[in-house]
Amino acid sequence: MTFTDRSTTRRDSSLTMTRRSAIRAVGGGAAALLTVATVGVAGANHTSQLYTVSANANFRIGPGTNYAIIAVITKGSTFTLNEQTQNGYAGIISNGRSGWVLASLVVAAGSTGTTPVISGSAWTADYVNLRSGPGTSYQVLRVVPKGSQIGTSTTVKNGFRYVSHNGLAGWMADSLISATNPDDQGTNYKTATVNLNLRAEPSTSAKVLTVIPAGAKVQLLHTQVGQYGNANYNGMQGWVAPAYLK
Repeated sequence: MTFTDRSTTRRDSSLTMTRRSAIRAVGGGAAALLTVATVGVAGANHTSQLYTVSANANFRIGPGTNYAIIAVITKGSTFTLNEQTQNGYAGIISNGRSGWVLASLVVAAGSTGTTPVISGSAWTADYVNLRSGPGTSYQVLRVVPKGSQIGTSTTVKNGFRYVSHNGLAGWMADSLISATNPDDQGTNYKTATVNLNLRAEPSTSAKVLTVIPAGAKVQLLHTQVGQYGNANYNGMQGWVAPAYLK
């Protein structure tokens, strides 16, 4: 998957925060970067904005497939975020009850039928603005750090792709999206010990993208959800069971 557009971040004069200014704005250091990256999501506060899911999603008691399912949230049902994220899951409040859903499925409510569907995942290749619309004139919702995992759609307008990051949906310059984590390039390769399914989501019921043959090299990425790890195989990103890699 190739994403190319040179209109934002270090190559975009309208960027509201560069990597250096983001650090200065909150006092510097790793903790400061975390603060900038999670504006509106990382606290324990409740938000009033309504969200929905792009496809029916399991509402779980914890952030992973090993946690019990409370209910299934149907596409179009609305809920609010409680501003917590963990293991690729977003903390939400649905019908007065707190729980977790897969963050890549969470999209802003209010435009049912026209909102692009988040159907894949990728990484940010640099610090990049997440905007409210497909262009540099739209509001910056958040500055997303390099190497952050995002949910992606197939919709691209004016060089911007519709994406989601930690439960917040918006538009991001396509040129600054990578199929693999830039921090992992050339590292952490494993060998499949058996024919291994590469799935679209971290679940045994998720779509099989391809079957990785025994003996093939697989790049295991940072994120793990339950018994599944995010992986890259021949440029295709998905989820595998690391127990079958050595």
